[in-house]
Amino acid sequence: MRTMTLCAALAATAGLASADVYNDSTGEIFDAGFTHLDISSASITNDANFLYISVQTTGDLDAVNWGKYAIGINNGKDASDAGNGWGRNIDWNGQTITHWSATWADDGGSGAGGEVYNFDGASWVLQGATYNGDLNISGDDSQHAAGVQMWALSLATLNLVVGDTFTFDIITTGGGNDPGVDHLSRADQATPFWDTQSVAGEFFSYTVVPAPGAFALVGLGGLVATRRRR
Repeated sequence: MRTMTLCAALAATAGLASADVYNDSTGEIFDAGFTHLDISSASITNDANFLYISVQTTGDLDAVNWGKYAIGINNGKDASDAGNGWGRNIDWNGQTITHWSATWADDGGSGAGGEVYNFDGASWVLQGATYNGDLNISGDDSQHAAGVQMWALSLATLNLVVGDTFTFDIITTGGGNDPGVDHLSRADQATPFWDTQSVAGEFFSYTVVPAPGAFALVGLGGLVATRRRR
């Protein structure tokens, strides 16, 4: 079973909470040239109002003008679905999600943009988008040259409060009905090509903590411990 590393930042001096860091193998996607879609790790943290997501790839996001980065979340409370808000060709491997947030990296145009959806029991409903000026989602392209896509989602939109534990997977993809090119939940290849549905591994989990968090946490070192994934 894969493990999750917990990197604790120097909260006393930086005023930041710890982030859960989830590592992935690299070089396992079907086209080694798509380094901007090859996930090496992801981190999640939160403050009182927002969940902060950071996806580290092995490529330079400034060097390309396409690439999508998404998270599927099951909050354990709401109606859930085996699909996703963008209709991507993904098999969650018997798992379901209540929320879907998909983002893009395009420094030639909109920087880091994104949308967030919830499943209302019948269909996927858009809850917010960066292009609408919604305050429940925001993107950050400041680390694109280092291969990092970052965005934030309001806890309220995800129907999460302190103490809640949710399960999730993070994927990279292209356009249309493309599959997940890389799944954080898998150490091996998730799909052999664009025309084949990708299959997730076992979802990870994260617990919302009563501590501050910020995008600046990405890259900070600290005390390291390991614990098993759910």
